[in-house]
Amino acid sequence: RSPALVVGLLAILKAGGAYVPLDPSYPSERLTHILADAAPKIVLADAAGRTALGEAALASCTVLNPAILPALPDTNPSVAALTARHLAYVIYTSGSTGTPKGVMVEHAQVVRLFEATQPWYGFNEHD
Repeated sequence: RSPALVVGLLAILKAGGAYVPLDPSYPSERLTHILADAAPKIVLADAAGRTALGEAALASCTVLNPAILPALPDTNPSVAALTARHLAYVIYTSGSTGTPKGVMVEHAQVVRLFEATQPWYGFNEHD
């Protein structure tokens, strides 16, 4: 957990992508399965993440180090075709069989969660 994680997550969402968390402390078999199942085009991985995932599993992906920032753009990225029905993230559960199963969560579901919990936490435009 780091500022780079927050920046990376925001960058993924602003680019119209979906976030798939991969915890480097998970067993390598679980990480390999998740990576193969989700089939991401780009993976954000620092040295610990690269080691946990292994170069073979990352061979078909573009791997970016979240600690190395690219040149800053002059504009705020916008994906015109992005809607509330697009994926925000995919979270993998253990599954009833013990094999990780991806649960797809759309932007609309995230917004609904924030709306439902707003009275408890007082979220506003600054959060």
